[in-house]
Amino acid sequence: MKNTRITTFLYKLGFFISFMLFNFTLLSATEEVIYNLKFKQLSAPHSLPTNEVQKVYQDRDGFIWFATRNGLCQYNGYETTLYKSNLYSPDLLTTNSITCLVDDNNNNLWIGTSEGLNVMDKRTGEIKKYKAPSISNNVVSALCVTRDNTLWVGTDNGLCRYVPEKDTFVVCGDEFGDGRLRYVTIKSLLEDSDGDLWIGTWAQGLFRYSPSTDKVVVYPKINEQYSSHVIYEDSNKDIWVGSWGYGLFKLRNPKDMENVSYQSFLHENGDDSSLSDNIVYDIAEDINTHTLWVGTRSGLSILRLDESSSFINYKSGKSDYRIPSDEVNSIMRDSQKNMWIGAIGGGVLMADTRQPAFALHTLNFGDEDIPVTSVRTLFADSDQNLWIGVGTYGLARREYVTGELKMYSHIPEFSGVKDLPSLFAVVQRKKSGDIWFGMYNGGIYVYRKGEKVKHLTTKNSAFLTSDCVSALYEDYEGNCWVGTRGGIGVRLSDGTDYRFETMNFNDSLSAGWIYVRDIVQDMDNSVWLATSNFGVIHITGDVRQPSTLKYENYSFHNRKLITNTVLCMHIDRFGRLWAGTEGGGLYLYNRSTGQFEEKTRTYSIPGDVIVSIEEDKSGNLWLGTVSGLVKLYVAAVGNDFSTRIYTSADGLQDNFIVNSSCSRDGELFFGGHKGYNSFFSR
Repeated sequence: MKNTRITTFLYKLGFFISFMLFNFTLLSATEEVIYNLKFKQLSAPHSLPTNEVQKVYQDRDGFIWFATRNGLCQYNGYETTLYKSNLYSPDLLTTNSITCLVDDNNNNLWIGTSEGLNVMDKRTGEIKKYKAPSISNNVVSALCVTRDNTLWVGTDNGLCRYVPEKDTFVVCGDEFGDGRLRYVTIKSLLEDSDGDLWIGTWAQGLFRYSPSTDKVVVYPKINEQYSSHVIYEDSNKDIWVGSWGYGLFKLRNPKDMENVSYQSFLHENGDDSSLSDNIVYDIAEDINTHTLWVGTRSGLSILRLDESSSFINYKSGKSDYRIPSDEVNSIMRDSQKNMWIGAIGGGVLMADTRQPAFALHTLNFGDEDIPVTSVRTLFADSDQNLWIGVGTYGLARREYVTGELKMYSHIPEFSGVKDLPSLFAVVQRKKSGDIWFGMYNGGIYVYRKGEKVKHLTTKNSAFLTSDCVSALYEDYEGNCWVGTRGGIGVRLSDGTDYRFETMNFNDSLSAGWIYVRDIVQDMDNSVWLATSNFGVIHITGDVRQPSTLKYENYSFHNRKLITNTVLCMHIDRFGRLWAGTEGGGLYLYNRSTGQFEEKTRTYSIPGDVIVSIEEDKSGNLWLGTVSGLVKLYVAAVGNDFSTRIYTSADGLQDNFIVNSSCSRDGELFFGGHKGYNSFFSR
């Protein structure tokens, strides 16, 4: 019984620790995003008629609309279309100063302005105008279409409701809420998740209309001025109210009038973590980071929705978190969960707050002075430790368990090794577990845990054709193939060596010197070499019986490839042989014809350089290129394929991929000049 209790306790403890670590990871990732927002800007004169943007709105068709002080813009993701009164269409709108927008279920876009209301038929572009006395006042500050397709209009002189059958507006008079809203200046309208209509005013308080009871509820005094300038409901169904001059308020028990209360958030002079300003323009929630974005007169304030009271404040000028303009007048989350900001003086800003698709790792060696960020080589060993070729500074190891990054000089097995050159190739021997490191002009270092590394060079190893080792591969029989800048050799499984000399091909060509870049073994035990100067070389026969060896070449020399430079090769789970080249892009070997077929254009792959090829557990190929990372799926049968291109905009350290590796649990690693990325493909 005692052992059972201990086991149960340890299980629960382990679960708790895992849960806490998971949440800490999520929290850290969220903070990483919100502390490092990157904004794309649309501004005058190229995209907008003015940088004074009063509202950003997405309609039901997905178009983004910008209400500015000099016209209305429709944005389709690439370009804007401007609607405004001018010399050629002087009466298009009641005025060019647009204040608010909403669309209904009938393809109408309602346009509130400082001089009346307009409605655009989105199918035809035709615009109709309404002015007082058709509406209660020409200053329209708020519009709302509720779930029953009713249009509500908030003006400087009360609330109106549109009656489409008569094409008229009904002013909400004495019969609506005992006349409390008859002459008020309305600044905000919101339909909440229960279908109630919230009404915010300039200085007459906060109201809620319930269609089910046809009653208007008046809320207790929210601040000294009774200001409820903007109202917002978050994903937790909490109601937030922004005021003019009195900060931000969160309603507690918003539908329980006997227990309703307000939690206030104010700007405090000298407190950089307080609300940026007490004049609040707009509010919206970022679903990706579970944060509340508050636009104020003095910037963007971001609050975590976890009972936190500390804000991250983005401002113009001298600030750790910068935006082009302080007056954040409008905030909107679009259907793709991007966050949009309309600013007075700053135009339109857009931020993608989704977690990066790829985890980014930079090379931080603590106190050690390693002035390089370039990752030349990556290799995940059987213990899932990651070995990293660090520019021209040798190698480093990131421990799987601790995540600690160590240069080779701090790894005991490398003690006594000085000035290790660049790492070009790595292989782990299956039987012994030894790891072979191929170095540029440094031969091979053989690593075995707990023992001092062995150094193999052309002076003590007959199979080495050069000390510039560029490719390593262990075949099915345990033979280790070693490609260099001077040819190829094999350390056989019995400890003997074989060194390839001149290769004579079927078409009278021969190669006495080759620069090997990659090595793979085919299903029939033959070996394929990717080279920099002789394209692809296919070796058949038994390396233990040299007289049986035969060679075939595919290169520009015999016009079987468009280039002589082949950088990588891969045989996928379906037995297909792929080759990545410099100058010719991606090739697929056709086993029926015995020819390599160019596939770069077929699969819409950018550029003509393929640096590396990895395969994930789902059979997708990941191609490292100089134009980004390409995810390629090609069906085993038929012509179906899909291509997706990832760039630095998706979180890649750089668009130039230098090398790649895959761990036994499926984690993929891609290195470049600014560190490396890792991820699990789904």
